[in-house]
Amino acid sequence: MVRKRPWSPGKEKALVDAWLWAKHRTDPQWRRVRLGVLPTKESNRVYMTLLRWADAVFLNDGKVYIVEAKLRPDLGAIGQLQGYQKLFSQTLEFDAYKDWPVEMILLTTMPDLNIIELCSEKNIKYEIFTLEDVNRVRQELLQPVLPLKQS
Repeated sequence: MVRKRPWSPGKEKALVDAWLWAKHRTDPQWRRVRLGVLPTKESNRVYMTLLRWADAVFLNDGKVYIVEAKLRPDLGAIGQLQGYQKLFSQTLEFDAYKDWPVEMILLTTMPDLNIIELCSEKNIKYEIFTLEDVNRVRQELLQPVLPLKQS
């Protein structure tokens, strides 16, 4: 049985976009951010498939924030964020910020007590921004709303 994704990447992008607009619109920000060392010309093709992409990076109050968004929070997001944190200082585009403190944020639409507890242990901020919140922002921006059903 093939399991359908509960939320397409386009809707995940809408979550990130709406949240950044609502919470961090004046902060310098990058979306869909490649993190890590650039490939050499010889290894470019293979390496491009191995690059890691954070959903967003933004700067606020002397800190760098790395964001991973999930409709339904999962354990893998914790590992992703920890990997992104390590790769950040190796990313040429962010060389000016490599010595800044890095904070991690798991952005999701629902609470999950187990994941919240694990995030707390790993110093990852757990941020909830519901589909209703996304649609409120989208309406303000005169964008089409998203279906509220998550399954």
